Amino acid sequence: MMKKLLVIGCLTLFLLIGGGQVFAAVSTQITPLAKHPIEALVGEQLSYDVSFLWFDRLAIGTIKLTRGEQPGTYVALLEARTRGFAAFVTENRIERYQTVMEIGPDGFLRPLIFSSHTLRGEGENQREMESSYSFDFEQRLVKFQKIKNHVIKADKVLPLETDGQVFDILSAFYNLRLGSFGSFDQGKIHLPTFHRKGIEEIVVAPVKISNEEKGFFAGGNTLCKVLLDPEIFQTNGRDLLISFDENNRPQKAVVKNVIGLGDVKGVLRRAVNPVAQVD
Repeated sequence: MMKKLLVIGCLTLFLLIGGGQVFAAVSTQITPLAKHPIEALVGEQLSYDVSFLWFDRLAIGTIKLTRGEQPGTYVALLEARTRGFAAFVTENRIERYQTVMEIGPDGFLRPLIFSSHTLRGEGENQREMESSYSFDFEQRLVKFQKIKNHVIKADKVLPLETDGQVFDILSAFYNLRLGSFGSFDQGKIHLPTFHRKGIEEIVVAPVKISNEEKGFFAGGNTLCKVLLDPEIFQTNGRDLLISFDENNRPQKAVVKNVIGLGDVKGVLRRAVNPVAQVD
């Protein structure tokens, strides 16, 4: 249960918000750095507390954006760590999601490499599990790898069966932050994402605060419902609720009906603005 909780908590932070060898996609066009609005978010770091049932601050997570090693690329990193008793039970479990992104020909951020990484234990006894997707937009291919304790368990090249946009969770998040898909309160936003079974969609739509959620979401921020594949969060439904402030920063989120856990909540604890960062 703790494993499931940490994964849900980490992804909640995202919505509030490399091991293995992979091939890197080659960009066909890069927008000049100074002209793209993503530059205004480089160096930002958001920190969240995650709670469920009667447990408060079960995990602490951060999401931040930095420049990539290659010119014209950016690295979005989401990391959650259990704390206190939860850390003891989960052997200091860490869930890490990372996307190396670039600015595509259409001006949208798109993923080059997306990876999810689980660490458990410490020192020589530390165990690792990683999955990665590497996108080759010129060849319309995606390389998938799964690695356990430095041993490759799966290595496949899959077709990217669309000529349109495709995002992972973190590139979708930062495009949303920039308002690339329009205002959150103007109607539904459909975000195509890659899945091994085909192209799927994340749907974001404004909703009114119900009487049940008024206490938690009080504050006048824009509230949105996000619809996802239930397998992502291991839920009994597709619904998530997220409130955004005037700067499109996620303030609070609720993952509804997590199997065995009920509603899982995330709350923004601290924000470090880009201007406070030193490259």
